[in-house]
Amino acid sequence: MNKIQGLVQSFEDHISKINSENHDFFQSVAELCEVYGYPLENAAVFNKNLKKITNLRYILVADNPGVTEQHEECYLVGKAGKTARNIFKNNSLVSDFDEEVAVLNKTFIHTKSTLDLKKLKNFKSLFEDSEKFMANLAVDMLEATNAELWITGCSELNEKGLFAAYLKTLKERCAKNPALKKRIFFYPHFSFGNFSRNLNSVRAEHPEMSVKEALKAASLDISLE
Repeated sequence: MNKIQGLVQSFEDHISKINSENHDFFQSVAELCEVYGYPLENAAVFNKNLKKITNLRYILVADNPGVTEQHEECYLVGKAGKTARNIFKNNSLVSDFDEEVAVLNKTFIHTKSTLDLKKLKNFKSLFEDSEKFMANLAVDMLEATNAELWITGCSELNEKGLFAAYLKTLKERCAKNPALKKRIFFYPHFSFGNFSRNLNSVRAEHPEMSVKEALKAASLDISLE
């Protein structure tokens, strides 16, 4: 796991640099937070739980850090995070979520609502760079292990969407290493029961499938070509 630990450290260093060297960016994100009535602590957010990984089996990607995430410096720790943990636990996918699941995002930039990212128009380059960084981090982890990469929330994951740069980077990496595509899966958000509803629909149609088989069948049709 030395490779994973090195990637995690590089991620933490990158976040520290972004927060310390981009005062105007920090102020713009802080102003968005003021509208919602809470103070900004981290405009770019690292996930401290990544340091707990000892046996990586899943790389789980959400959208971007929300209010709780930027406060606690951990990803997926709100309601959606609890749902995700329960799904992994109830289906016996892992023994210890924190040790076996690397939770990432499509960008490390904090906003209360993912769509609020569109309000940071003056930092388009920084935002796109954050997407490229996070996509490369996910693929670097994938290449260093036998893990699966689960990308959740796909409504903005298209060529004209908010996370276009993330998808483009993912495609570029897969073009160089096509075998990766067999370990990349796309799912709805964990929020509002969307992930579970999608999985349960597949299991209802194919009761003969194991959980892992149903999960593969439930993957959304998003091309990496």
